[in-house]
Amino acid sequence: MKQRSSLTRQMLIYFGFIAVASILITVEFVWAVRIIITQTQPILQAGSSDGIENVLASLRALQNKAFLIGIVQALFTLIVLIMLIRRITDPLHKMIEKARRISEGDLSRTIQVDRQDEIGLLAETINGLTSNIQEIVAFGLSAEASLQASVNVLRSQANHDPLVCAQLDKIEHSLSGIGALLNGFQLLPAPPTHIEAQHHGE
Repeated sequence: MKQRSSLTRQMLIYFGFIAVASILITVEFVWAVRIIITQTQPILQAGSSDGIENVLASLRALQNKAFLIGIVQALFTLIVLIMLIRRITDPLHKMIEKARRISEGDLSRTIQVDRQDEIGLLAETINGLTSNIQEIVAFGLSAEASLQASVNVLRSQANHDPLVCAQLDKIEHSLSGIGALLNGFQLLPAPPTHIEAQHHGE
């Protein structure tokens, strides 16, 4: 069985990036505050007006830095979330479109999702479902054709018996309805036979 990387694990990795960035930004901010506090303690004890101005300038610089750090963190978070959302929603949109086509009877396409997580498993499941429906439709068409042939044989042997012909008409009507329903499905083209492949090769 193929090893699959969990979608949950991928989401945790993305949010781990955000958490690490947040921690680094917080550490940088706390470190800047500690430096300013260390530098301002002697100035405040001296009571110098120039020193107080320097403290205010440092605090304004810290305020601007905090504002810049917040913008950077918001942008980083937004970029990571967009990457995560697109990685999840893009293949889901493909599968939704495929499911819509299946509901309309189009079984002629498969989902191409080259992933080893839950989304890839879902794509494989839908492809397997489509393949199973195709087999059922193909079997139904074969059975309908076989039953129609049997009805034709019985009709030829009925000697125009009105009771038998009436029953055969009912069966034929039901078969035509089933045939029309099954023929409404659009299937994958059958693989070329050996003779057809040689013909195309020429």
